[in-house]
Amino acid sequence: MDVNQYRQTLNAAVRSAHESHNYITEEKYAEFFGPLELTEEQDKLTRDYFKGLHISFGVWEGTESDDLPLDENDGNYLSFYLEELETLPEYTEEEKKAILEEAVDHDDAEAKKKLINMHLKDVVDIAKLYVYHGMKIEDLIGEGNIGLMMAVDLLGTVDSIDEVDGLIGKAIMDTMDAAIERDSEDKSGIDSIIDKISGIGRAAKELSEDLRRDVTPEELAHETEFEVEDIEEALRITGNNIDGLIKISIDQK
Repeated sequence: MDVNQYRQTLNAAVRSAHESHNYITEEKYAEFFGPLELTEEQDKLTRDYFKGLHISFGVWEGTESDDLPLDENDGNYLSFYLEELETLPEYTEEEKKAILEEAVDHDDAEAKKKLINMHLKDVVDIAKLYVYHGMKIEDLIGEGNIGLMMAVDLLGTVDSIDEVDGLIGKAIMDTMDAAIERDSEDKSGIDSIIDKISGIGRAAKELSEDLRRDVTPEELAHETEFEVEDIEEALRITGNNIDGLIKISIDQK
């Protein structure tokens, strides 16, 4: 398994699930991961990762879960913030269309401000999907609001007002994705495993090039900070596909 390709595919699949309210169909899963020909262990690892992010297999049926992993401070912040949003004006569909036309066609500053206010609740809804990545809801909302403002500044790039919602939603999710990536220095779970496999792969390649032959897990462990057990686990997860390392029995413990 190409670890970088797997990481890119995983990120794309998670993003797709977020766009579908944290649901992914088996067909969509197969579309993403089928070409990678995951082993049974790799498939289980991937599905467990989705489960950890509260991503379910199936189709969203329009019900939202309020069972979010929020501590008391996060919960209080979210409650107060939602109360503040309730004070914002409501607009009819006709009024919303007029605001969009003013913002897009005439670059009207007041219309842009109203457009931002109209989408603040959308930022909260999207943040609820991303909160399982471990970031605080306050930080996610803050990042999403930045994405919202950036999108409104890019309204001149759309061809019609029908494209505005898509532009805004994408910008909000893009900023949250970027924030999570920056926050990933304290990684856990599958990201930690992927990073360890990448490190083992680099070390194995360097050592095998020095010795001009493939090396054993024991030899690599002797020359690096990696444990033999970690190296063997990396080989099992990748299906013995680490350049420079001698293959092991997949059933080896």
